Amino acid sequence: MIPSSSWFHSSLQDRAAWFQNFSDNFQAVGGTLGFLPAVMTQVANDNEDFQFAAASTVTITAYAKAFRLWRKTVTEGNVGDPAAQFPANVALAPPNQVPTGIFERLDELVQRIRVAPNYTPEIGGLLGIIPQSPNRPPAEDLKPTIKVTSSDGNYTFTMNATRYGLPAYKVQVQRSGQTSWVDSGFSTDKSFTVTVSPTTPGQPERVLVRAVLLQNSLPVGIPSDPAFVTVNP
Repeated sequence: MIPSSSWFHSSLQDRAAWFQNFSDNFQAVGGTLGFLPAVMTQVANDNEDFQFAAASTVTITAYAKAFRLWRKTVTEGNVGDPAAQFPANVALAPPNQVPTGIFERLDELVQRIRVAPNYTPEIGGLLGIIPQSPNRPPAEDLKPTIKVTSSDGNYTFTMNATRYGLPAYKVQVQRSGQTSWVDSGFSTDKSFTVTVSPTTPGQPERVLVRAVLLQNSLPVGIPSDPAFVTVNP
């Protein structure tokens, strides 16, 4: 499960920043609200593993890019070119190995905090758990805005899409000379890397892309304005 978007952020890095603030301040006010030290320790451990997950995602993304560059250099470079430099291996392990269910524990804890006898709106603001009601159009009128960026290769591009608090969106691709849209991936983050299978392997290809918002796995609102992007081998 994912906590409510009315107080929990959508992107991984925003969630990490929120969680760090929540954990730090919960250590200060948790006792006042009646929570035992074991609960505060669990929150701290969950936060540490979540911070690890967010930071490691950046590390893995950078490593994957470096690996693709090595692979392309070693396979497509000319004989006599400088040797391809293989990226240093990364060793990753979560600090606490907490049990499955960080988000579920967090959501249940927030509900308990809100009904604690000593809870105040000031504490809610400190912890970042006061629900927000963003002013947005009706669901049927929601239309995402997208920005697409071509990558260095491997037939990928990056899409950034506004989601208006909805949990996910899907990316659709239309090939040159065609009129149909084909689903090419789903994301719960604002930014998403999409891989396109090339029509002609080894050749760049220009495709039209758009985003469609999703709620309960069903399309919502109006597809974004389409944008062209070139994917490279």
